[in-house]
Order: sequence, then C-alpha cells, then structure tokens
Amino acid sequence: MKRLEQLPEITNETLGGLVAGQEMKARILASAAAPRRRRPAARVWVPALCATLALVVGLSVGLPSLLATPSQQPLISSMPAGDGTVGNEQALLDLNGTNVNVGARGTAPDFRSIWESGSDGSFPMIGLKGRYYRMLTTPDSVSSTLLGSSLGSVENFTTEPALAGSDVVMSNRVAGGTEVYEISGMGGTLVAAQVDGVYRVFQRVSFNGGALLGRETLADTLQISGHILMMELSGVGTVTDSQTAEQLFATLTGKAQFESSGTVSGKQSLLIELDNGLTLQLLVKNDKLGACGVWSCPEFFEAFEAAVQ
Repeated sequence: MKRLEQLPEITNETLGGLVAGQEMKARILASAAAPRRRRPAARVWVPALCATLALVVGLSVGLPSLLATPSQQPLISSMPAGDGTVGNEQALLDLNGTNVNVGARGTAPDFRSIWESGSDGSFPMIGLKGRYYRMLTTPDSVSSTLLGSSLGSVENFTTEPALAGSDVVMSNRVAGGTEVYEISGMGGTLVAAQVDGVYRVFQRVSFNGGALLGRETLADTLQISGHILMMELSGVGTVTDSQTAEQLFATLTGKAQFESSGTVSGKQSLLIELDNGLTLQLLVKNDKLGACGVWSCPEFFEAFEAAVQ
C-alpha cells in the first residue's frame, strides 16, 4: 500500500500532462497587471478553505485506487521455460535419412512429404518400360551395398517425360547412360541410380495415366512385407511396433480396392519405415491412398486408428 508521504509524487504523475497554453498565460499576466482592490480581512480564510477542499477531493479520488484490493488476475503472467510433458517424449528417427522428428507420445504427427517436388508439370523420375519411379528427398544418398541387380541404363534423357515412349528406360533427372538398380529385397518397389555423383532412391508411382501393368496388385507395387519397422499417418498417429505395423500392412494389401491410375492430392501422408533404413510414402485423402494408382481401403484406416489408441 502507498504511504501518504508519496501523495505529491502521485499528484505530479497524475497532472504531469497538464500544460498552460498561451491563452492561460495571457489571462494570468493581465490579471497581475490590473490594479488590486483591497479585500476585507475577513476573507483571508477563503484560499485556505479552497486548498483544504482540493486536498479532500484529491484524496477521495486517489485513495480508493491506492487502497483497493489487487485483482485476482495478475497483470503479468508467467510460465516456466519448456513444457511440463518434456519427459514424456519419444524420438522418431530416420537414421539413414535427413529428417528427425521428435513428438510427444499420443500426439498426431504433422503432414510431411518425402517425394521430391516437380517442375514444369513433371517430378524427378525414372521410367522403366512402363513402370515409373519418383525420386525421394530422404535419404540424400544411399550406400551401394543396398543395390541389387541392374535394370538397365538410361536410354532417353528428356525434359518432357510425358512425351517419351514406354518401351525404353528414360529419365528427366538421371543422365543418359547411367545404370539403374533395384534396391535389394524390394522386388522393384524402390530403385536407385546415381544423381550428381551419389546414389538416390526412387519409389514406384503413377505417371501420365500409367500405373499397374497386367494383373499387378497393390502388393506387387509394394513388395515390403517382412521389412516394416514402423508406420506414421499424419493427423492420426505413429505405430512403432513392427509386428502391429506388419499386420496393418497386411490389412492394406488384402483389403484395398483399385480405383484409378491417377494420383491423390490430399494433405495427409502414410510413411512406412523399412529395416534397410529407407522410407516410402503413400499420399492419403479420406479413405483413399495413392502411390502407384489410387486405392480405397477404409478397413486400413479403422485398424490404424484402433492401433494408436
């Protein structure tokens, strides 16, 4: 509580913005120059009374605010640095890639895409006689120890892959003459080729109306069974138990229905991390997934939500 000795200081702060203008100054000077009439001595008490009244009025205005009980809400709120739930975090690491996610258990991961972005209507790709592969952003290089057998070399380097024939090995990112290899154990799901001196990974996808060949199924385009470590569905959650992730993948490949050779443009992704350190992706919109063709599988999403609860 403020002491009464501080009243002058409070008054100065309250009246600090009051400034006498030229008009007031002229009136004061005119009043000082005018002849003064002698006033009766009986009225000497009037100034003192006015000063007393001014003091009473000032106290009646200022004291209530000084004596008032502080509000229950503090004027300045504070919080500790960090979050009290920091101890309940887990790290989701792609050891061979360039991305590291750290998230609290039970929180839904944000959308992220690991497909390399395109330009001029086409993404960085390889075409292998009717099968198309899109370059991944992670990892930024892979060891040659992951390479399997050769699938041929780039015969046609073109900036217009949509105009290239489907009977050759072509690319708009890999130089002509460069050898293309399958990733060992992936059955053509992932391939690799040298780009700017390092091996980059490409995932099978749809392109220009081309997706499946012959009687291929979703499992034929995703030959990763037995190699899954974890799954991440943005906006839903993460399954880190490999056995549960394998069961979810079996539901996906067993129940998915092919809808078209197009693509999915949703802002949700399913990332599947493999035991060779690589990760592949399917884009998601509602109950549809897209990579090599568009597939509908509501059973998969129901099972995934149940698994993360």
